[in-house]
Amino acid sequence: MRYALEIAYDGRPFSGWQKQPGKKTVQGVLEEVLSRLEGADVHVTGAGRTDAGVHARGQVASFELSKPWETERLLKALENNLPPEIGVLRAAIASDQFNARHSAIWREYAYFLWTASYCYPQVRPFVWRVRSGWDSPDLLLACKALEGEHDFALFCPQSECPPNSVRRVLRAGIVRRREWVAFRIRATGFLFHMVRNIVQDLKSIAEGKLSVDAFKLSLKGRGEQRSNRGMAPASGLFLWKVGYSPSPWE
Repeated sequence: MRYALEIAYDGRPFSGWQKQPGKKTVQGVLEEVLSRLEGADVHVTGAGRTDAGVHARGQVASFELSKPWETERLLKALENNLPPEIGVLRAAIASDQFNARHSAIWREYAYFLWTASYCYPQVRPFVWRVRSGWDSPDLLLACKALEGEHDFALFCPQSECPPNSVRRVLRAGIVRRREWVAFRIRATGFLFHMVRNIVQDLKSIAEGKLSVDAFKLSLKGRGEQRSNRGMAPASGLFLWKVGYSPSPWE
């Protein structure tokens, strides 16, 4: 029987989502716990392969178990066996065709920034501390420019960039609440380090170091190489939610 889980995690103790030999990963820990419950090896598929230190509020995983579990009982068993850095928000029995990765029609990431000179210690591990300028109207223009199909080759390391680097962004925007700044972007697909590189450019725009026109040129796969601009840290990035049609939660 196939199941779907919605998972949140603190990415700091993990070397990313994807299982790697000799490293602690979210997929590896989840597979270890499920395999103990099953009494045999269980393979888990995730909707997104988050990098080391990247967090999740709405990661989705799918897997198969040989025996049926009531979802509440499965949730309780996972809660009792997973480390505190991983929380399972909900579980559902999924169709045989459901695959957390391939069935997704969009993914949404959120990146959180903190603009004040002080920062609460409870907040510090989950934000990027930046300077002011995040109320600039140029940021709204940059977010609007992101929407639609673009070549994001310059927003991905060359060694990791696939032959087709065109992706479609469904929406992008910035919300500010006093010291908090949240950038959210939803797309049909993402490249490696794509969101962190976009946020780095938004920071440069906020500080007046990068023009919106130069940013737009980058969205055509042209202009200055990314290595000259740096990359936003993993600390503020969350895999926020994943969209399906039909949804396994319905």
